[in-house]
Amino acid sequence: MAERIIQTADLSYIQRSLNVLSDEIDTVSANVGTVNNNIISVNEDLQELKREFNRFVQQMELHHNEEVAQTKLVEIRQAIAKKFGHYDEVRRTTTGILQASDVQLVKKDVISNVSEEIMLKTPGYWLAPCLVALSAWISDDRDLADRAIKEALKRDAEKTALLFTLICRRAGRKEASLKWASVYLSAQNESSLDRHAVIIIDAFTNGLLGRDSEGIIYNKVNEWIRKLKNTPGFEESQIAQWSDALKLYTPDKDYDYPALKKYTSDWNGLKDSLNDAYLHENILDYFTKIYATPRFLGDTVKKLDESMFSLVSNFDDDELDMKKEERLTELIIKYKGDEDKAQSMMNTENTAYNEKRNFAQLLTDAAMKNKSVNSDIATQQYAIALSKDWIESSYNDLVAKNRLKVPQKISFSVNSYSGETTDGSNEVEQIEAYKKVMHDEMNDKIEKIQPDKVGVVVGIVIMVIGVLLLAPMLLIGLIAIIAGGFWAYNTNKKNKNIDQKKDDVRKQYEKAIENGQIIIRQIMAEVVDYRRELSRVDSNSSKVIEFLEQLSPEEYIRSTADTGRRVKVVD
Repeated sequence: MAERIIQTADLSYIQRSLNVLSDEIDTVSANVGTVNNNIISVNEDLQELKREFNRFVQQMELHHNEEVAQTKLVEIRQAIAKKFGHYDEVRRTTTGILQASDVQLVKKDVISNVSEEIMLKTPGYWLAPCLVALSAWISDDRDLADRAIKEALKRDAEKTALLFTLICRRAGRKEASLKWASVYLSAQNESSLDRHAVIIIDAFTNGLLGRDSEGIIYNKVNEWIRKLKNTPGFEESQIAQWSDALKLYTPDKDYDYPALKKYTSDWNGLKDSLNDAYLHENILDYFTKIYATPRFLGDTVKKLDESMFSLVSNFDDDELDMKKEERLTELIIKYKGDEDKAQSMMNTENTAYNEKRNFAQLLTDAAMKNKSVNSDIATQQYAIALSKDWIESSYNDLVAKNRLKVPQKISFSVNSYSGETTDGSNEVEQIEAYKKVMHDEMNDKIEKIQPDKVGVVVGIVIMVIGVLLLAPMLLIGLIAIIAGGFWAYNTNKKNKNIDQKKDDVRKQYEKAIENGQIIIRQIMAEVVDYRRELSRVDSNSSKVIEFLEQLSPEEYIRSTADTGRRVKVVD
């Protein structure tokens, strides 16, 4: 009966299934490493996709902000034109009358009628009664001129005095011009100057107020500076103020250091430090261009007109809020929708829109924010020369702070190795350290690849048990013998592949070690180039100081009476 069972039992299916299972186990084992590598690759791709998506979202947001700003800018300018358009009419008419008086092509009664009509259309605007006074002077109506001037002084004494200082000087009436300048300057406080005071400085530096007026302004400037220097905390505030102005010329560039960018965690600090160093070059270029710009005076009337027309055409205090909004919108468009950067720049520029500022701030704005205050190139030259001690102090302070931020040690990571360098001179040591770490890691992994002796023993034990079961339970015994044999065979087969697995790990690490050495050499070479570039551009700081030290304020004051004469400005 037992022999019949042995003969009729078909064990071929079990044998085939076991063979298939063995092959599948080998395949799965071989693919596990590949799957792990694929998972790592997929994660890297996902991270890159995430970064790309974030960049896309950011670009879309910036583009939207820029489009909104462009639309808003049109609306703001339309609102300014609607609300303050009549101011422009007064300004244009004043300019027209001044020019018409030169060529005498307009009848006096026409000028008078136009002036009176505008006076009626613009109640409260200071320039309207000034226009009436001007037309009365042309018509030789002293009584009307006096009444108009009184009304203008009532509406805005400072601007009226300033305007007639320039008008009288334009007409060659030096005595009257000096009196009006005295009225204007006496109304000023060094800690709270009218923002239009730069016009007097423009006229002064260009020599347009004549030799007699220089004493008035010269003494007043010295008085203002002396009082400001005696103000507690003034020097500290000046350093901070000039530092903020100088920072505007820090570039925002990227640099071609691919290895540092990819393998160091310090790249942002390295890039910022290089941008900080390029500030010296930008500042030196800015100052050099200002002083290399020719000062073409032309005739006195022409230069006086430029100063006077800037007062007539500039926006007034009640226009400031809308002008600030207009400027912020312009900055958003300039910076391609980057509202944070635009607001930061606006915060720095805001002092140029203040109704009042101290004399030192006026000098800073004239020197570094020329477009905001509409100052003349001569005033820029004078302002920088007069402020050179403050600029130098703040510049040295800024340079010192920037240099402290330069990363002294540059950390990098290649595979599982983390190293650092200061100047790239420890390349050999870092490569040896990298090789040691990688070799240790390789040996550790190889040591963990050991033959499975337990599997062979278990297989043999199962076979022995099967033999013992042949007599009482033939079928079960046969199955145990076959299963134990398969287990022992398959385990032994895997153990034969141990050397191949170790060799695969060894080759993988040898390639990683070779590539890693190339990367470390590239990192070290870029560190050397980076330090050289940083040192080269940072050395320009001494050139900036040398440039400032050779400036003398009196060299940038011109006298119309004697172009060779200079006024020495002393503390």
